[in-house]
Amino acid sequence: MRVREWYGWHFPELTKIVQDNIQYAKAVKLMSDRAGGANVDFFEILSEDVEVKLKEAAVISIKTKVCELDLMNIKGLCDQVLSLSEYRAQLYDFLKSKMNTIAPNLTALVGELVGALLIAYGGGLLDLAKKPGSTMQILGAEKTLSGALKTKHVTCKYGLIYDASLIGKAVPKLKRKVSQ
Repeated sequence: MRVREWYGWHFPELTKIVQDNIQYAKAVKLMSDRAGGANVDFFEILSEDVEVKLKEAAVISIKTKVCELDLMNIKGLCDQVLSLSEYRAQLYDFLKSKMNTIAPNLTALVGELVGALLIAYGGGLLDLAKKPGSTMQILGAEKTLSGALKTKHVTCKYGLIYDASLIGKAVPKLKRKVSQ
C-alpha cells in the first residue's frame, strides 16, 4: 500500500503498530502530522492499547518532517484507499446476494467468489452444470494444463476450485479427493 511507503518516511513506527491497512489509512488521515498524533483521540479507529502505543511512538519518533503538499497528497491517497475499500465491500455484498439467489448450492459448497469465478470460466450457469466433474476440477488452469501436456510434464490437479475454503481446510493428502 502506497500510504505506508509515503508516510513511512515521516513516521515508520506506525507501520509496526497498526497492521490493518484500513485502520492505518484512517489513522494517518486523522493524525496528519506525527507531532499531532499525541493530541488526537483514536478511540473510533483503534483499540485502547494500540492507541497508547501510537501516541508514545509519535512523541519519541525522530524521522523526517513532511511538507504540507506531501501531507495533502498522502491524505488524498488515504481517501482513495478508504473509498476503494468501501466500494469493494459493496461489490462483495452485491455478489453475495446475487450468488445466493442464482446458485445457492454452488455458493454453499465453494463460496461466493469462487462460485462466481467458476460460472464466469464455465461460460454461464447452464454450461457449468453440463460440464463433467473432471473438467470442474481443473477449470481455470487451462494454460497450465496445456503447457504441461505440450512439455510432457505432470499435469495440474487443481484450478479455481483450489481456492475454495472447503479444499483449503482439507488435509494435504486429501485435497485432491476433496476437489474431485
